[in-house]
Amino acid sequence: MRILLLVGFNFCILFFSSQETLKVTYYNLLNFPSSQQDRIDTLIKVLDYIQPDIFIVNELTSFNGGALIKNIALNSGGANNFQSALFFDGPDTDNLLFYDQNKLGLFSQQQIPTTLRDISEYVLYSKSQALQGDTNLIYFYSLHLKAGSSQTNEELRRQEAVLFKQFLTNNNRTEKLFVGGDFNFYYDLEPACQEILFGQSLDLVDPLGQMGNWHNNNSYSGIHTQSTRSATGGYAGGAYGGMDDRFDIIFTSSDIISNSLGIGYVTNSYVSEGQDGNHFNQSINNGSNSEVTPEVANALFYMSDHLPVSLSFTINDSPLSTREMNVEKVIKFTVLNNELLIKNEDNKISSINIYDLTGRCIYSKNNSINKDLVIDLEALNVGVYIADCVSDSNRCSFKFFVK
Repeated sequence: MRILLLVGFNFCILFFSSQETLKVTYYNLLNFPSSQQDRIDTLIKVLDYIQPDIFIVNELTSFNGGALIKNIALNSGGANNFQSALFFDGPDTDNLLFYDQNKLGLFSQQQIPTTLRDISEYVLYSKSQALQGDTNLIYFYSLHLKAGSSQTNEELRRQEAVLFKQFLTNNNRTEKLFVGGDFNFYYDLEPACQEILFGQSLDLVDPLGQMGNWHNNNSYSGIHTQSTRSATGGYAGGAYGGMDDRFDIIFTSSDIISNSLGIGYVTNSYVSEGQDGNHFNQSINNGSNSEVTPEVANALFYMSDHLPVSLSFTINDSPLSTREMNVEKVIKFTVLNNELLIKNEDNKISSINIYDLTGRCIYSKNNSINKDLVIDLEALNVGVYIADCVSDSNRCSFKFFVK
């Protein structure tokens, strides 16, 4: 095997000015497609209005439902922009994530079992950032906690929330977190909500800062998400009573609000889609709706008893430094005899990662490393790779290819 270096990459790029903005939407689809499969045409209208980059659903009832959403609603007209995670048929209804594969890649996924419904973890990365040697992993969670206002149901929600927060802390999931879905919380002081916010010494944040007693409270009419129907007989069933509950929420880790780690919430982007604040205890399509057209309001009414919730966020390269420094003065890269030799002239290397161009990390070493490091490249397939080093808050990236 012969290793050839890519020329013209002479600088440590310590900060890239590029920025990408993405939109994530969570939506409880009301037993789709087992109840009224023909709602797929209605979902097309909703998604054409929202235009999410990441679409995460609750109450999916089959693999076929996921295929309908991907192939008919998201990739309408023969497009091939959206891909989905793997569908897991767990107890009760299920979750699924869809993503724009031109912008994002799926790094991993797994299920977190609870006594009622699985909680799903999906880990994504930005493809544009991966091409620059940065695999900024972003963690998305889809939850659908036990419904009902009784103390028994509150306790079941609390138990599910504890299992989830324990998973996060046990697996060192503390940053770059989006935690959304149908929580069925009636008020913020409910034990399950407090567990999601503060449990296990890991705090999550409501980007709106709208904690309170949401149930049947007109003060929160602008963020209520259920029910889109005021009376019985809603299409595909579901709850009724008009817009008077905030069941659907997106929480984040605090670093996303502060944009301290390169993933930043876009201020004022959080919305309950179609909620104009003027439909308290009414159907979402009752009379005029100042946020959406009558066609979209009707689609929200017929698609589900819940409104989707969305927010936008930016992805930046890690904000380590705004300086550029010559590689020769800081970190030296040499490829010889199928080995990558890394020498740091000034300080210890704190981490080294090697990525392929899909953003997959194929080698990782962290913590304090001595000045010289030798990495065996013999097992690498033919292709282009990026070695990414961090040393005393300075980052250097080095491209090479295996031939």
